[in-house]
Amino acid sequence: MSSLKWALALAAMALLMVLAGCGADPAFTSGKVYLQDQNYEKAIEQLQFAIRNDTKAYQPHMFLGKAFADLAAGSAEEPVKFELVKDGQAQKFEVKPGQTDVLLPLAHDEFFAALDLAIEPAAKEEVENTIKSYWATYRNKGVNANEAQKFEDAVPEFEKAIVIDDRQADAYINLGYSLHMSGEEDRAIEIFERALEYGSDNPTLKENLVSVYQAKGGELASSGDYPNALRYFEKIQKVSPETPDISYNIGLMYYQMKEYREALKYFNDQLEVSPDDEEVLYRIFLAHWAVATNYDNDSQIAPNDEAKAASVQSAQDEYSQALAPLLKLTELNGEEVTYHRALARVYNKLGRNEDAMNELREVEVLLRGGEALETPATPTPPTPAPQPETQPEQQQ
Repeated sequence: MSSLKWALALAAMALLMVLAGCGADPAFTSGKVYLQDQNYEKAIEQLQFAIRNDTKAYQPHMFLGKAFADLAAGSAEEPVKFELVKDGQAQKFEVKPGQTDVLLPLAHDEFFAALDLAIEPAAKEEVENTIKSYWATYRNKGVNANEAQKFEDAVPEFEKAIVIDDRQADAYINLGYSLHMSGEEDRAIEIFERALEYGSDNPTLKENLVSVYQAKGGELASSGDYPNALRYFEKIQKVSPETPDISYNIGLMYYQMKEYREALKYFNDQLEVSPDDEEVLYRIFLAHWAVATNYDNDSQIAPNDEAKAASVQSAQDEYSQALAPLLKLTELNGEEVTYHRALARVYNKLGRNEDAMNELREVEVLLRGGEALETPATPTPPTPAPQPETQPEQQQ
């Protein structure tokens, strides 16, 4: 044995004798010494003895957690063998230093067992600081990778931080950001949603969630998948109801699904926020027009005169409600031909022929020579409100 190893062994024995005389558990003391000497097999063995010797002591669990965490951060090539006894069952392990997928969950379990056993505030603070130090190591590596725009490298570092301590919203936010920037939108959404459990009031988290929900909802709407697009827009409303145009986007999805009554609820909600928004007003008109048209169609196939009369009356009521947004639109933009055409069409449906003719004359004036009367303009493809220019952010 080398002189250095002899010196370390003698020092360890001396320390054991001193601490044993002070009433300390020799197994716990030797476990700490072995850990300091990076003899993980012996450290794990002795610390488990200490746990069995005193089932209410928090420090053996904390140091056992440190042993696993240090081993996870190691780079030695020699495998480490140890046996763990949990609930009376022994399980044998053979791991290589740096094998985080096995070692970090073991570290987590021991750290939080220590936290449960730590009664005094000072003891809890000691355990929390220990957890935080290991958590911060991986978290900071991830932040550095993000800042270097190495987003794919950042992902596993934040995942390791979460394994150490899954209570911190910060690591989830940064992981979600890394996934988003790596193009893994669905996983980013999943992680951001998990972060809500720990940081529901975090402004960065809310901004990031809105951003990825907007991107996902817009993508689905563009492909014609309106039901799933609606789901993401509704999530935005739940997380951040103050998001601009969110009621309009939800209404637009219902409109495209031909659920016009629901669409009108959200269009009118948006109108309360933006009373002069021409696109919202025109969509309200189109929704009423669609409902009225459906009633007109029902009247054509009604089984009896009473049912036909009811459908005709319902259609008239809807055409009447379509007037208000059109009149507002012509006040806001009297030179838009589409609005006057639509207004003429509605007046015609209501039997107000003179008003209809006046609107047609206005159309002719605007077109400088006139044009044949057309039906109201068909709705353009859904265009969700512009997304924020800012991308999801990492938590600093």
